[in-house]
Amino acid sequence: MSRLELLDRVEQVARETPRRRAYVEAANGRSIDYGALFEQVSALRRIIPAANPGDDFIVILRCPNQVEYAIWFLAILGAGGSAFCVSTELTHAELRELAIRCGARAIVAESAAREALKHDIPISWPIELALEVAPSAPTPASASPGDLLLASSGTTGEPKIVRRSAAAIDAVSRNMVEAIGFTADDVVLAAVPLTHSYGVEHGMLAPLWAGSTVQLCDGMDLPVMTRALTQGVTVFPAVPAMIEMLSDVSNGLTELTRLRIAYSAGAPLPQGVYDGFLRRFGVRVGQLYGMSEIGSITFNHPVGNQFDPRSVGQPMRDVSIRILDVGPDRRELPIGEDGEVAIRAPSMLREYVGEKAPLVDGHFRTGDLGRLDATGNLTLTGRVRLLIDTGGMKVNPIEVESVLASHPQVLECVVVPVKQSQTVQRLCALIVPRNASSPPSSDSIRTFAKEKLAAYKVPRLVEFRPTLPRTATGKIIRHLLEIA
Repeated sequence: MSRLELLDRVEQVARETPRRRAYVEAANGRSIDYGALFEQVSALRRIIPAANPGDDFIVILRCPNQVEYAIWFLAILGAGGSAFCVSTELTHAELRELAIRCGARAIVAESAAREALKHDIPISWPIELALEVAPSAPTPASASPGDLLLASSGTTGEPKIVRRSAAAIDAVSRNMVEAIGFTADDVVLAAVPLTHSYGVEHGMLAPLWAGSTVQLCDGMDLPVMTRALTQGVTVFPAVPAMIEMLSDVSNGLTELTRLRIAYSAGAPLPQGVYDGFLRRFGVRVGQLYGMSEIGSITFNHPVGNQFDPRSVGQPMRDVSIRILDVGPDRRELPIGEDGEVAIRAPSMLREYVGEKAPLVDGHFRTGDLGRLDATGNLTLTGRVRLLIDTGGMKVNPIEVESVLASHPQVLECVVVPVKQSQTVQRLCALIVPRNASSPPSSDSIRTFAKEKLAAYKVPRLVEFRPTLPRTATGKIIRHLLEIA
C-alpha cells in the first residue's frame, strides 16, 4: 500500500513538538498547533468514506485561506480520497461544470455552494466541521492516498483538470524544502490562495514537510500582509503584483528585519518591480517557476553571488528541462536558443481528467518560451499560449470570448490584455455588435459576463469595433488588437 509521506511528516512534528503553531490566520489570530492539527485530521479521516479499491473518491475543497483548509486537505488524502482544490471565486455554474466533469462525490464548501450543488454531489460537508469533530484514539488505519486535482486553464476551449499523484505531492514537497530551505524555525506568509498550485505547494506542502509555521492571509489584504511582514515572517512566497504593491506602501512598512527570503512566481517579475523592492527594503526577490501541471520545478535563490534576477533559476532535484523548436518536428534546441519549455519532473501530472497530457518523450510541453544557459539556468522569454495574467490569476481569453459571444447582441468578440502597471493587466473585450447603430451598453455586457464567469474573468473594459482584423483564412490577428 502506498503512503503519503507528507502526512507522516506532520504526525512526526505533532508527536515531537505538539505545541508548535502550524497555522495562524494573520487577520484575527485564530491558530492551530501541530498537535491539534494532527488530531483533527485523524478525527476527520473517520468520517470521510475511504475510496474502495479502484474507486475514485473525489472531494471538492472550496475554502478560503483559513486553518480548516489544511485539516480538510490532509484528511481527504489520508482517508484515500482525492482533493480537488477549487477557487472560491468560481461561480456556482463554473463549479457545477467542474464537479460534473470530474465526477466529484463530495464537497467541502460554504453553505451557498453546497446548496447550489446538492443535486449534483451526493455528500456535502461544511467547512466548520473540520474543528467540530471530536478527536478520539487510535489514529485510523492508513488508506492508499488519493490524488491532488487542480483546475488549469488551457490554450483553447474549457479549463482542464490536472491530476497529480500522492508520490508527486511528496516529491514536490521534498524538492521545495531542499531548494528553498524551509525549516521548522520559519514563519511563512501564505497570501496566495491555497486553491492554486503555487498556494498549495508553498502554503501547505513545503511548510508542513519542514514543520514551519504559516501565517494565512486571505487574498492581497495589504494591511494584514504589512503587519505580518513586520512581525516575524521569514519566508514570503509572492506574485509580482504583491511585490509591486508592497514597494509602493507609503507608511506602516519600514524594515523587514526577519525576512530571510522572498520570491515570486505566477508571472514574470519585471526588472523595475524587482529594483523597487530592493531599493525600499534591501531584499532581493528570487523567482520560482512552475504550473499546475508540473508543480514547482526551478528556483533562482536570491542569496548567492551568481544570482540573476531575470532568470527563474536552476531545476530542482530529478527535473529535466528541454527547449523544443515550436515547429512541427519539436526538435530539441541547443543551449542559448529560444523555444518551447518542456519539463519532466517527479511532481508532474499523471494525466488530465478525460484526456492525455501533451508529452514529448515524457516531457510536458508547457506553452512557455524560454532558453537555457551553459550553467542550466532557465530564462523565460514569452508564451506560446494565449493565457492572460491578471495579478496572479490566469485567464483563458477563449473561455471569456465564448461566453460573450453568446450574448444576443454580440456578433463576434476578442479579449485582450490592457497593461495597468508593470505587473497588473486588466481584460478588455473588443466587440463587434450585431446592430452597429444600436450596440449594447458596456454595463449590460459586464452584467451578462458576471452571471457566467468568476469576477477576475470579467473584462474591466468593453470597446465596440466595426470589424476585427483577420488573416486570409479568417483567423483573428490578435497582436494587432493589443492595447497599450
